[in-house]
Amino acid sequence: MGSDPKVRAGAVDVVRHWQDLGYLIIYITGRPDMQKQRVVSWLSQHNFPQGMIFFSDGLVHDPLRQKTIFLRNLMQECHIKICAAYGSMKDISVYNVLALSPSQIYIVGRSTKKYQAQCQVSLSSY
Repeated sequence: MGSDPKVRAGAVDVVRHWQDLGYLIIYITGRPDMQKQRVVSWLSQHNFPQGMIFFSDGLVHDPLRQKTIFLRNLMQECHIKICAAYGSMKDISVYNVLALSPSQIYIVGRSTKKYQAQCQVSLSSY
């Protein structure tokens, strides 16, 4: 929203690792589709590998619910199997609803004891 978010240390390397292994890269954001050009440019400027990019359809009041519905549809209708999911603390609930195991969920940032058993946590980098 007007500022250039910092790239977390190791984020580009992690995405390239999965791409090199032959996995499909999917970027999902709760941002509205009207920010598509800005987000795509940001990913390119920071050397993130190409992948599928999905946005919310307009402004939504519950982006986590939107992500959950979208990912569930990908899994059920397209038979996509999620091998690893990355995000912030708020994304844990999305990945838990989708029945991902804690070994598949990678979170960067501070964690409370409540969430430590539900994901892999790194304080500063991937």
